[in-house]
Amino acid sequence: MFRTILWLTFLLIVAVYGGYALVTVDRRPDEVRIRSMIANTVTAVQNRDLGGTIACISRSYRDDQGLNFDRLRVLIAQAFRAETSYTASARVNYLKVKGDSAEVGLRAEVQELGEGLIYSRNLTLHLRSEHMRHMGIVPTKVWRVVRVDNLGLYPEQ
Repeated sequence: MFRTILWLTFLLIVAVYGGYALVTVDRRPDEVRIRSMIANTVTAVQNRDLGGTIACISRSYRDDQGLNFDRLRVLIAQAFRAETSYTASARVNYLKVKGDSAEVGLRAEVQELGEGLIYSRNLTLHLRSEHMRHMGIVPTKVWRVVRVDNLGLYPEQ
């Protein structure tokens, strides 16, 4: 009898968890999800949240300056350690979705409070829709940055 109750409780918990995961999957259009990802990343940068900032970056990230995911993560972590107070912003100029890839042109700016601009660039983000599991159960896709053109973290060579 005890085993039966235990199994029924376990199955109920799994069913509720799976149902909640299925209901909360993001089903918004790709363009809305990409704009939301950019807004969430700007908020994470503003809050010096390293995990939230790199959540939008693909593990397969590579750019023309030789940066990969790990190197970019280290650079972001170093920048967040600076004691400078700043505001971050990103303005999307265009967004093109083509199947499982997308290109976003945006203006990224970081301004030191009471001072001038620390960083101001027109960037081109190249994104890919990557497979993942929502809440560890439901297969879904998430948009992540695989390359950034004109990042400008290193001087031109």
